[in-house]
Amino acid sequence: MGPAPPKGAVVAGMLASPMQLFTLVPRRWYAAELLGDEFGDAVRSYSPIRVDGIKPLGTGSGELLLDFFHANYPEGVRSKSYRLEVVERQTRFVLARSVDHTPTQLLLIYEPTWDWLKRHFDLAPEDPNLNLQSFMERRCR
Repeated sequence: MGPAPPKGAVVAGMLASPMQLFTLVPRRWYAAELLGDEFGDAVRSYSPIRVDGIKPLGTGSGELLLDFFHANYPEGVRSKSYRLEVVERQTRFVLARSVDHTPTQLLLIYEPTWDWLKRHFDLAPEDPNLNLQSFMERRCR
């Protein structure tokens, strides 16, 4: 599990709880799986994402606006803003449905690991002691 969320960090309008549910923090990198029919037989697409902003929409249904940098997307269109409805939030991930995509697109967001970067993007650190967030900031932009 990642570091404890900063006091007052918000996901879907809820303050981080003592149970330490997974909480998205602006300016951090995450592993994301985008799931939907648009990805054909693969069903999913993997991408490092950097959360740039989170705004609860106050609808009472767990909706939020997520602004993020989508690293595994063509240059020039990597800054994204998705209106999401949180489907499930646990200690290691958040699963959300894009309200604006047809057909439906789901986003599974969790902490990245070196293994995840190697498996999906053949990225590995030059220095094994390098901080993962620093590496992603340099390599995933």
